[in-house]
Amino acid sequence: MSGFDIDDVPNWRGRDVIDRHGHPVGVLTDLYVDEATGQPEWAAVKTGLFSHRVTFVPLSQATSHGMRVQVAYEQGHIHGAPNIEPHGHLSAEEEAGLYEYYGLEYTPAGSGADSEFIAPATDRAEPPASPRLRRHAPADPDAGA
Repeated sequence: MSGFDIDDVPNWRGRDVIDRHGHPVGVLTDLYVDEATGQPEWAAVKTGLFSHRVTFVPLSQATSHGMRVQVAYEQGHIHGAPNIEPHGHLSAEEEAGLYEYYGLEYTPAGSGADSEFIAPATDRAEPPASPRLRRHAPADPDAGA
């Protein structure tokens, strides 16, 4: 990811999200991070003024513009994203659907060369599909008080 300070991303909750052309998309309500790296990967964005629809938008290529977050996709494309209820973890199927919709490469957790599930060439077993995205819990401002 580029275009922003990674440490500032948790402060993006509540900010307006705009598309690549500056058109309003909605309000960033939540962040989803990669389970392995802890890096923010997706934003959950409330897209309707009176609706409760939440749309997932990739944060790759996102940039911070003052109190707004600009994403690299067009408003219409974002509004057409798969409808997924935000919850603690996305399933591997939900993740794969989002990555495919936005044209991004998807590698589920537990796959790849560093996976503990690699089978010998004579015994090709498919690794179980594991989700890798989880909701980022905001810091409790009252903690330590």
